[in-house]
Amino acid sequence: MLKYKTIWTLFITMIYIGVHAQENTIKTGLTDAVLGHFNLNYERVINEKQSLAIKVGYWKPTVSPLITEDLLTPSAYTMQDEKGGILASMEYRFYMGRNEAPQGLYIAPYLRYINQAAMYTDEIDANLFNVDTHLNTLGVGAQIGYQVIIGDAFTLDFFFFGAGVDHYNTKLVYTLQQPQSGFDYSTITDDVSAVFEDINYLHSRLKNKVNTDNLTTKLPFLFPGFRMGISMGVAF
Repeated sequence: MLKYKTIWTLFITMIYIGVHAQENTIKTGLTDAVLGHFNLNYERVINEKQSLAIKVGYWKPTVSPLITEDLLTPSAYTMQDEKGGILASMEYRFYMGRNEAPQGLYIAPYLRYINQAAMYTDEIDANLFNVDTHLNTLGVGAQIGYQVIIGDAFTLDFFFFGAGVDHYNTKLVYTLQQPQSGFDYSTITDDVSAVFEDINYLHSRLKNKVNTDNLTTKLPFLFPGFRMGISMGVAF
C-alpha cells in the first residue's frame, strides 16, 4: 500500500512540476561580469505574456579589463581607492508573438539604482586634499530583448538595446590630508569648480558648501542611460 502511495505522490509531483515549469529563471550577467558587475537576476512569470525581473549585484568598474582608472578619474585628481558599490534594477517584461513568458521577444520598462564610492586626492596651492566621492544614480527607461530556453532548463537572455535617462547625484567632500587649524575652505572653491569648467552643463550645476572642517560639493545632473548585454541561467 505504501508503495502505491509513493508512486502516486511522485506522479502528482511530476504533474505539478510540469504544469508549473519555467515560471522562474535565475541568471547572471555574462557581459556585466566583463564590466566588473557581478549580479544575480531573478525573473518570475506573472501570466502568459508578462513577467517581473529583479537584478541585484556588486559593481567595481576597475575590476574590468576594459575600464581603466584614467577613465574614471578627472584630470585634476589621482585615484587612491575605487571602492565600488551596488547596482540594482527591476523590470516588467511584456513578451511578444506566439511564445509564452519567459521565452521569446520582449519589451521591458525598467527602473535601476546605482551606488558607487571612490577616494581621490587633489593638490591645490601646495596642499593635498582627500576627495571622498559618492555617486547615487536613479534611472528609468525601456529595453528590447530576446530570451531562449534551451532543453527546458538553460536560459540565454539577449537584451539588444535599452535606453532611458539617469539622474546622477554626486557628492565630493574635500578634506586636508594634513589638518591646519583655522583653514578656510572657501579659498579652494574656485579650484574645485575649475575641475568641471570644460563641461558647462556640469559646471553650472555645482553647489559648494563651506564647512569648518571640509568643503562639500554636490553635483546633480541628468544624462542618457543605456543597457545591453547577455545573461545566462536556469529555468525551473
